[in-house]
Amino acid sequence: MRNFKGILITGIILVSVIAGITVFFLNSKGSDSGMNKEKIKEVIVERGTFQIIVMANGVVKSIDRIEIKSKASGEMVELPVEEGDFISRGDLIARLDQKDERAEVAQAQADFDIAKAELKQAQSTFERRNKLFQDNLISEEEQGQIVLDLAVAKGKIIRTSTTLERAQERLSEAVVRAPIDGIILQKYVEKGQIIASGVSNVSGGTPIVDIANMSSVYIETGIDEIDIGKVQIGQFATVIADAYPDLEFNGKIVRIAPEARIEQNVTLFDLVVEVKNNDGKLKSGMNTSVEIEIVKKENVLLAPAITMQIPDAEDLGDYQKRDTNVRTVLLKQGDKFIPQMVEIGLYNFKQVIILAGVEEGSILGVPMASRLKDESERLEERIKRIRSSRSFGSKKPSSSSK
Repeated sequence: MRNFKGILITGIILVSVIAGITVFFLNSKGSDSGMNKEKIKEVIVERGTFQIIVMANGVVKSIDRIEIKSKASGEMVELPVEEGDFISRGDLIARLDQKDERAEVAQAQADFDIAKAELKQAQSTFERRNKLFQDNLISEEEQGQIVLDLAVAKGKIIRTSTTLERAQERLSEAVVRAPIDGIILQKYVEKGQIIASGVSNVSGGTPIVDIANMSSVYIETGIDEIDIGKVQIGQFATVIADAYPDLEFNGKIVRIAPEARIEQNVTLFDLVVEVKNNDGKLKSGMNTSVEIEIVKKENVLLAPAITMQIPDAEDLGDYQKRDTNVRTVLLKQGDKFIPQMVEIGLYNFKQVIILAGVEEGSILGVPMASRLKDESERLEERIKRIRSSRSFGSKKPSSSSK
């Protein structure tokens, strides 16, 4: 019953589509020839610009996105940034409670000052006693003790100096500053929150903000394997964001993935386009369409692709001896359409470059009845595939009767 409903619905769709196509073609008869108004539609051969364009959808990505963490742990006492803020390198992002770090610096500084005083005293004692030793007024044992005291004082200087440097470093780590010019893309914490160190914590620490320089952005997209051979690094591309449909951004291909990925049974190659974003209109995560111009030829003779027919072998004649791409068109002469051989160059789904056979301003005919038949056959073929797939999918293993 379910299969019958599916077939019935499919049949209704087929009839509706064919009827729509028929109405469209019949409504176009105003521009047809006087001889076959309902059968042949007229088109004019014109000069223009021919393009082959590869199109794909993409997403805006930041180039240098940096996750900022603090090397220190503690309470967040200052966080003067918000998402979307523009910041310069060195600007304050966050400040942690520094009371403990300041106390450590003060203690380390005091220890270092004492060590310097002890070294000064040991150096003075060594100079006096060494002169006495040279005059044989003190023993070698006393001289050795003086040398040892001087070495200990020097070692204490090194030790306290290192401790002071580390304490000052921890104090500075409690203040987080921007490493680059950029924009705050995301903020993870708020003032008053306790955060973990990004270097001493096994979890990797608490992220504070994400920063990125958005003066240039990447557009990441996937190109069908059919088209990937037509693009190359350095090629220019046009990017249109869904948010700004009337604006075009110029970009350049900077990376093509060496390995394909499969998405919904389609083989795609990831491609990255770099776009200048000096005005900041493109935001991370925006959806875009990417157009890559493969071919552009100016002032060439063009005709619609639907006018071209593959000629029969016996009609080729001398063309078989020539390395050309030959098609047959219906050329209007007077009130009749006659078959005419033409040589064609590049073509896309809409237009064909004509190299020889007709001139600018020539009128070509499109046999609409034939086109309607072709469309119907293609639709019927699609319906057959749909039916077969549904029939296959509806098969279930039979269950044993109770």
